[in-house]
Formats: sequence, structure tokens, C-alpha cells
Amino acid sequence: MTSKPEHEPRLHWTTDRLPAVVESDEPPPQSLVGSLAPEEVRVVFQPIVDLKTGRTFAHEALVRCTRPELASPPVLFERAVGEGSCGRLGRLIRESATSAGIEVPLFLNVHPDELAQRWLVRPDDPMFQHEADVYLEITESVPLSHHELCLKVLKELRARPGIRLVVDDLGAGYSNLKHIVDLEPDVVKLDRQLVASLDKNERQQRLVKSVVSLCHDLGAKVVAEGIETQAELEASIDAGADFGQGYLLARPAHPAPEVTAGLFGKRAAAPKSTRPRRR
Repeated sequence: MTSKPEHEPRLHWTTDRLPAVVESDEPPPQSLVGSLAPEEVRVVFQPIVDLKTGRTFAHEALVRCTRPELASPPVLFERAVGEGSCGRLGRLIRESATSAGIEVPLFLNVHPDELAQRWLVRPDDPMFQHEADVYLEITESVPLSHHELCLKVLKELRARPGIRLVVDDLGAGYSNLKHIVDLEPDVVKLDRQLVASLDKNERQQRLVKSVVSLCHDLGAKVVAEGIETQAELEASIDAGADFGQGYLLARPAHPAPEVTAGLFGKRAAAPKSTRPRRR
């Protein structure tokens, strides 16, 4: 997930209360989220930018709901968890994201409850039809409970062509680097807390450089998220981050926005999106 201003709530999901596997496709009785029509769930996109080239590497899809009472994403997911509707909501989000004509990789947030439901691994899921790679984002707190379940489901998903794993929010609150060893993610996202004012704190710079180096040693690329100033961008580059994301680079929008021009100097000479294909 991408950064948000401090006055906006952040979504941090844990699996402390994973529900039983949902066998039925039908929404539970009186389910508000379960009764959402596809047109009521849409996404906006925020670029994830290659810090070496200034080009868009991927887009993260961020959910928006048109029902006023569910307009806030935290409220939307809180209601979905309470109703047992996370599986269907996730499916609607992926349908919206993959139908938008995005030609670069997609980063899609996965709610922990979806790991205990059947929706995510269905062979007809729309994410499997996306031409470029799909990166599934989970917060680093997800494996804290139901560890074996998480590993089993994620292993099954990553066996599909073009499906990658992202550990999100590294550095937000509780941290356990052992999860990165266990999950073997393709990408790790550094939380905004590690990126904010990075240019002004030498000790913080040393920490971030060490974390980036560790992730690289473990085979993971690194995204510095929440970049909001030019100085933070330069500090993230100096720390060795591979990718960047944040309001300085582009704000979430639909259609997918272009990266702000002029941020990378010579590196922004060709800021058009690339089109990686599945391997």
C-alpha cells in the first residue's frame, strides 16, 4: 500500500482472527459489502517508479467505493471483515484493476482474510489474465499468526506464472525480519516512517541503507514508499532503493497518471512506461 497523509488512517491488517474457509459464493445475509455491484467498486492507480531510469515500473491499484457509507477504504474493509465478504471484495477490486488497460505490472493489496478463503486461488481469477506480472502485497504482520496457512496459500499462488510477492510496510510498528527470510518476497516496501525526512537524519540513512542491503542479499528489490519531497527522493536513491512511490512522483488517479516530469534530471529523458511481459 502506498503512503497517505498523516491525517488519513492507514490500513494495517493482521490475521489474528482469520475466519473459516468460505465455501459459498453467495454473500452472507444482510451483507452490505457482499451486495456491492461491480460498478460500485473502482480503483485508482499510483506509479511505482524505477529510481534508476525515472520510468514507471508498475502501478499499485487502490480501491475506491462509490457508496457514501463505504467511501473510506478502512471502513470498507472493516465492514467486509465483519461480514466475511473480503474474498468477494478482493475479487471485485482485481476485476476493476485488470480491466483498466494497464500494460505494466500491477501491485494488488491482499487482505489477510483472503488467505483463508477460496477466492484468491481460483483459476478464473482476473489477475491471472493480466499480461504483465502481478505483485501481491501483504503487510509484514500477516505471518504472525496462522503461519503455515499463509505460507501454503502464498506458495500455491506463486506457483502460477507471473505472480510475485511483496512484503509491505516494513518498518511500520512491529517488525520481524525473519518473515522476509520465510516468505522470500520478490519485493519489500519500506514504510513511510523510514522514508520521511530521510535526508535529514544520518542515523536513519545508515539504517535504511543496511535494510536495503539486507533485502538485496536475500534476493528482494526495495520500494521506498511515501516519497513526498525532492530531498527524500534523492536520499532514497542514495540509500540504494530500486523503486520509489509517493505523492512527489504522482498522486493516485484514474486513468493511471504519468510520473511528475523533471524529478530525475537526465534519468527522466524517457519517462514513458515500459511493458514487461510475463516470464
